[in-house]
Amino acid sequence: MNRYFVITFGFLPVFVIAGVLLLFFANKPAAGPSTKEGLDKEFALYLEVRQKLLDHYDGEIDEQQLADQALVGLAEGTGDRYTHLNPPIEAKSQDLDLRGQFFGIDCQIENNEDGSIRITTVQAGGGGEKAGLLADDVIVGVDGVSILGQPSAASRQRIISEREGTVVKLSIARGGDPKKANDPKAQKLDIEVTRSRVVQYSVNDVHVESRGGKRFGYLAVAEFNANTFEQFRDAINDLGKQGVEGYVVDLRFNGGGRVPPAVDMADSLLREKDALIVFTKSNRESNRKYDHEYRTKDDTALTDLPVVLLVDGGTASASEIFSGAMRDYGRVFIVGERTFGKGIVQTIFNIDTDPRYSLNITTTQYFTPLGRKMHKGDHGEPGGILPDLLVPYKQGEREQVRARMLTRQARYNLAKIAETSKWWNFEDRQLNAALDVLAGKPVAVKEDK
Repeated sequence: MNRYFVITFGFLPVFVIAGVLLLFFANKPAAGPSTKEGLDKEFALYLEVRQKLLDHYDGEIDEQQLADQALVGLAEGTGDRYTHLNPPIEAKSQDLDLRGQFFGIDCQIENNEDGSIRITTVQAGGGGEKAGLLADDVIVGVDGVSILGQPSAASRQRIISEREGTVVKLSIARGGDPKKANDPKAQKLDIEVTRSRVVQYSVNDVHVESRGGKRFGYLAVAEFNANTFEQFRDAINDLGKQGVEGYVVDLRFNGGGRVPPAVDMADSLLREKDALIVFTKSNRESNRKYDHEYRTKDDTALTDLPVVLLVDGGTASASEIFSGAMRDYGRVFIVGERTFGKGIVQTIFNIDTDPRYSLNITTTQYFTPLGRKMHKGDHGEPGGILPDLLVPYKQGEREQVRARMLTRQARYNLAKIAETSKWWNFEDRQLNAALDVLAGKPVAVKEDK
C-alpha cells in the first residue's frame, strides 16, 4: 500500500447512503469488535438497499455513482470532515494538484453554472495563446463531447493530461455572454490546443516595498505543493540581490497543502542542524508507528535578515506548521489574526482493489517544536498560532484583502491589471503594520471610525 503524509484543507460535499459498504473491499483488517458475522450482515444490508433502489426508484440511477456515494458516505460516517474517499476523478485531481505541475492549455478558467468553462486569462507563450484562445472564450465541449451539465472536476480532467505535447480539441463559444454556453450571439469554433507544461505558482506577487527609507521584500505563499520551496528559495534570493533589508512572507488565506515544502521552508530560515521543526503524535496506538519528527538538514540558511509573517483565520495546516516552528524559535515576528487551527494529518491511502480510488484518513496530530498542539480542541480551545501583533480585520476588509491577493497572483499583463483593478492599490493595514515592524517604526493600527 502506498501512503504519504499530506495536509488537506478542503473536503468533498457528499450524499450519504447510511450504514453501507465496509472497506473489506480494500482487504484491510476490520477495526474494533467487528466479526465475520457482523461484516456479512452489514454487506447484506448494503446489497438489499442497493437492489431495492434499483428495483423501485422512480427515476434513472447511475449504478457507478450509487457505489461511489456509498463509499463516500462510509468515510463521512467518521464525523471528521477531513476524512474522505476520493472517487477516480477527485483522486486524480488531488494527485495532480499536489505534484504542482501538469500539462494543459495554460489558461486561467472559471466554472459557469451551466457546466461550461470561461477562460479568464490566456497565459503568454502557452499552448492556448499559440492556438488562438482568447479571454472570455467559453469552453462548451472537449474532444467532441459536450461538458454542459457535467461536474467541473470531470471537465477539467478531460482538458488536462499527464503527457506533454498531446492535443485536445475544444469547442468554443466566442463573442457572447462569457457566463453562458448557449448565447445565440456567440460564434461556434473548434480549436485544437497542444498541451504544454503548466506549473502551479504558489509563490506570487514578489516585489520590493519601501518604508522609512528602507527596502523590504514581499512575497505571498498561496499554498504548499511540490514546487513551493523552490519558488520560495528563488524569490528570497532574487529579492536579496535587490538589496532588501528584511522580508514579509504573506501566508494569509493559505489553507495548506503538502507538509515537506513547509518543512523545507522552515529549514531554510534556521541556522541549526537537526533542529526539531514539527512532530506528530497519534491518539491511536496502531498509528504510532507512523509518527514522525521533521528536523533541519544542515546549519545553512537562505537569509539571516528579519522576517515578518502575515497570517489570518485562513492560514491553516501546513502554513501553521511553518508558522509554529518559526514562532517557537523566535525566527520571525507574526502579524495578523489567530490562524485557523488545523493540526491534524491526513494520510492518503491508495485502494488496492481499485487503484483509481484513494482515501484520506485523519491518522495523527501535529505539534510545534515546543509541544504546542495546533489543532482546535474538542472543548472550545481555539488552537492555531496567535500573532505577536494582533491586527484584526475590520468589517468588509477580509474580502477586500482576499480580492487584492487573488488579483496580484497574475503573472502576465501586470501593468494592465494594475490600471483596471480597483483592488491593486487597496490599503492593507496588516501589511502596513508588518512593514512598520521591519522599519523599526511605532506601529499605528487604524481602527474603524
